[in-house]
Amino acid sequence: MLPSESSLPIARRATWRDTECLELVCGIANAGGGRLILDADVDSRGAVKRRTSRLMKTIPGLIAQSLNLTCAVELVLDSGRFCLEVVIPPANDPISFRGIFFFYKDGENHILDDEALDRLMQRDMEVDVKWEQRPVVQASLDDLNMGLVTRFTGAARDTDLTVDLDEASAIEQTLRHAGLMTGVGTPTNAGILLLHNRPHQYIPGATVRIGFFGSHGGTPIYEDEVFGSLIEQVHSTVELLFEKYLPEEEPAPHGTYRLGTAGGHGRPPRDAVHEAVLNALAHKNYDSGAPVQVSVFTDRLCIDNVGRPPRTWTVGALLGRHTSRPNNPNLVAALRSLGIIDGWSNGVSRIRMSCMEAGTPEPIFELRDDETMVCFPMDSDSLLTASITHANAISAAPVARADLPEVQQTARARATQQDTSLTLNDEKVLAMLDIDGRLTAPRIAKNLNISESTVRRSFRRLRDLGLIARIGSDKSGFWQVQ
Repeated sequence: MLPSESSLPIARRATWRDTECLELVCGIANAGGGRLILDADVDSRGAVKRRTSRLMKTIPGLIAQSLNLTCAVELVLDSGRFCLEVVIPPANDPISFRGIFFFYKDGENHILDDEALDRLMQRDMEVDVKWEQRPVVQASLDDLNMGLVTRFTGAARDTDLTVDLDEASAIEQTLRHAGLMTGVGTPTNAGILLLHNRPHQYIPGATVRIGFFGSHGGTPIYEDEVFGSLIEQVHSTVELLFEKYLPEEEPAPHGTYRLGTAGGHGRPPRDAVHEAVLNALAHKNYDSGAPVQVSVFTDRLCIDNVGRPPRTWTVGALLGRHTSRPNNPNLVAALRSLGIIDGWSNGVSRIRMSCMEAGTPEPIFELRDDETMVCFPMDSDSLLTASITHANAISAAPVARADLPEVQQTARARATQQDTSLTLNDEKVLAMLDIDGRLTAPRIAKNLNISESTVRRSFRRLRDLGLIARIGSDKSGFWQVQ
């Protein structure tokens, strides 16, 4: 893990001397990153003098050339004095200056002997810094969207961080605590993704690509790419999908393809698509450099992202109740703080419930080796044939839209064995309980447009058949599908 703020090295020198300071930068980088503070020459008005201005321009290039490190140099106030601050990132692997390895510790820069170097390399092999914790040294707090920053930190929206240094310090502390900024004041990947207007400038593939493919795969007929912070990508993707790719009104505007919804199920519910896009962006493996892909066909909408739940999970485990196991925990925690997600792994259940309440087919989920896909059927006369061919898919064969969910097939078989039958309402109630066993009779009755007494009769029949069981009390318990 990255060093804590209190343990980050800070070295101070009156002026920049190439050899001495490059050795210090080398040692600080090997120690996990930190800062080098230099005196700055400013006039009585606070304007930077020529020598300091020249150093601000030359130091980053000199460090990059000598140590292959990207460092930021900023003019800051330190104890009431203007100083140059060289922000030094941690070295991914031990680095040397002119063949000598240095390590900064306890205020001194040490030359590492062979034994100490072996220990350092062993330590680095044991440390696995997650993608979201890695610093983006090219960026600073000033580069972030202050509207998003103040929304997350609760700071005053009109704060001028160049004047109100106490407020700036409080904001940095909040962002560091959330894992969105390092102890040396540089945003992490998670911070850039959540709080920067154009994260793709620093993070390859931090976008969403949308393509319309008609009735066949191959090259898209037309496509778009969505940019912006993670929150903006979710909003813009859903807006674009429902305005351009899944239009509802007639006739179709020039340049867009109108989906034929007559006689079919039409477009999937907006809430379900929103949740699916949010899940894809929040849980994506950003190390892959691949954008989230949204593929729109005449009969289905598929959302595909690199990254998946633990490899021991099957599609069945994903659809059932499970603990929260995010790929990007800091990012997910920040989204939870903003009230965008609840952090209780209810995303898949919400997607399925939205589809059921809207009367559209249940979405199909697929887990591949390193990808997760959710597909929303949109045409009852079509067969789902694209992409559903892997071992962890719900079915490897074409799936007719009218096919029943597995739980309903099991219910029919159980009823037949006991020489009885289930009504259509029984099957619908069972399907809803399979998605969320906490649903009450009034809620189900409202969603299915039937009476509460009809729902309660279905409860009794399903329980008598051994298809559901009540766990806990009538007031605080839930239904478990057997």
